[in-house]
Amino acid sequence: MDQTGWKEDEFPRRLFLLYVLFYAGQAIYNTYLNLYLSSVGLSDTQIGMTVSVSTAVLLAAQLGWGILSDRARTKNRVLLLLYAFMAVSSLLFYLSTDFWFLLLAVTLFSAFINPIVPLQDNYTLECLEKSRWDYGQIRMGGTIGYSITVLFIGLLLQDSYRAIFWMVALCMMACLLVCRGLPKVRGYRGKSSGRGGYRALLQNKNLIGLILINLVFSSGLNFFYNFYPIYYTSIGGDSSRVGMMMFACSISEIPMLFFIHRIIKKIGVRGTLIMAGCVTVVRWGLLFLLRDPILVIPVNLLHGIGYTGFNYCLVTYIARTVPREMRATGQTLNAIISNVVSKILFGVVGGVASDLLGVGPVMLVNAVVMAIAVAVFARWSASNPSLAGSSHSH
Repeated sequence: MDQTGWKEDEFPRRLFLLYVLFYAGQAIYNTYLNLYLSSVGLSDTQIGMTVSVSTAVLLAAQLGWGILSDRARTKNRVLLLLYAFMAVSSLLFYLSTDFWFLLLAVTLFSAFINPIVPLQDNYTLECLEKSRWDYGQIRMGGTIGYSITVLFIGLLLQDSYRAIFWMVALCMMACLLVCRGLPKVRGYRGKSSGRGGYRALLQNKNLIGLILINLVFSSGLNFFYNFYPIYYTSIGGDSSRVGMMMFACSISEIPMLFFIHRIIKKIGVRGTLIMAGCVTVVRWGLLFLLRDPILVIPVNLLHGIGYTGFNYCLVTYIARTVPREMRATGQTLNAIISNVVSKILFGVVGGVASDLLGVGPVMLVNAVVMAIAVAVFARWSASNPSLAGSSHSH
């Protein structure tokens, strides 16, 4: 690794800023895209179709970018390309409000925004390898960027959603500029064969066990993000309370990111995941029981323990156990199974289930499924030394 311009003890401010800017852009896009699509006349069915078609395309795109990042001369190049493509593709939304055109625009943008999360994480972990700073301290930049943006952007937009695309483009151009000044992390040209690489990863039983429990968690979380706000407004939550609820979710990650390093040292990856799973069962159960929109807001502070527990354990476990030349591919595989597969699953199954049962009862189903997954995982991982003990090393 070429550690240009990187002082050992100095906090990597540029890297932190990169996370602030990227997650600010992601917050604008994720929170307001569906509202924009609805405001230009797309029906719920058409919006659902945009989500599932673009997600299916992602599978192919994400695999490709992961392999490319491991084989590129520097991993920075792949990130720079993705930021540039995102800036340009976000402006395509201004060309037309035709359904088929918007479907194409969402698909194109998704092919760039989703691969960047695992690749950015992989780059960061490799950058920090010889430093005293921890991934959680840098990832906190993303949480801060996301939560502040969610809180204030709604006031700026005032129900006119057209402005979101140039805001996203600005964030991505800023990411590009910041990324240009970061230390270079070399790829592993010619060392990893794409298909063989995935085969080796899929034979890693520990990794697959962790990814599968993460899939159960992510499926519940995707359902919560896509359907719960609609249900929340039906029990008396208004749009400002929806904003407060989402703010509670993201702000709750900050204390957890501070302490997760120590928690894993104390109770290991296994203990941390079981704790995160149990807290999530309680959260989904309470969201099923509660009908008071005010009480729902503090319940979502539990998000930090669940989300950070799962996300951090997986990202750092892959960085620690997967061979160096396949790490970007490993991070991508986790992202595909936990994000893409769970979105397809829950876009289809979740929509049908909430039409049949209602959103509240589906939250209860989520709680039960998560509880079963935690019990199975606890049993399976009990005799596994690499998951049981203290797990952290850079």
